Amino acid sequence: NTLDSIFYTRELLRNGVGVYFQNDNINTLMPDSELRLTIMASMAQEESRKISERVKWGKKRQIERGIMHVNGRINGYDVVDGKYVVNEKEAEMIRYLFNRYLDGLGFRRIADELYEKGYVNENGNKFGYTTLRRILTNPRYKGYFTANQTTVIDFLTGEFVENPREEWIMYYNPEQAPIIIDEETWDKANALLKKKAEKVGLKQFK
Repeated sequence: NTLDSIFYTRELLRNGVGVYFQNDNINTLMPDSELRLTIMASMAQEESRKISERVKWGKKRQIERGIMHVNGRINGYDVVDGKYVVNEKEAEMIRYLFNRYLDGLGFRRIADELYEKGYVNENGNKFGYTTLRRILTNPRYKGYFTANQTTVIDFLTGEFVENPREEWIMYYNPEQAPIIIDEETWDKANALLKKKAEKVGLKQFK
């Protein structure tokens, strides 16, 4: 990051500290160092941007060919040898969530019941509204591997935005996304969630 390079070397200089970049033979104590550092940092930043674009392009091509990658652990699954495997204890919690939601309970009440049954989040606390809603709306639990849910808008900071649901890329692949909730139950729960959202005027589905 060019701005970071200049900012921190200036900060060090104000405190009487010089920085020597060995590979580029730049010494910030020398008069022409900032110009040379700016040029080299800009080149390095541009190379990082190009790498980021190549990686995104490669992932997009793989998605189009139906090749999916495990990208972190999620509730209900363990990652074993690079594949998702159902964690039966957590899967019971997820099934309970869907069933109780279809019984007409809200997320707060369900979170209380889950806590009473010993189901807690990774910090040992009750599950929050956002987490339960994310679980309820995740197509992976009905056997779909989902991609293109977010877009990185700043490769330097990693800042991203959520894509509209119609832009998601979904593949039915129970081998990579083992089924925890049957499709009929999942669809009913999400239809109910959408109905409730529309009833109170919340735009939770784009």
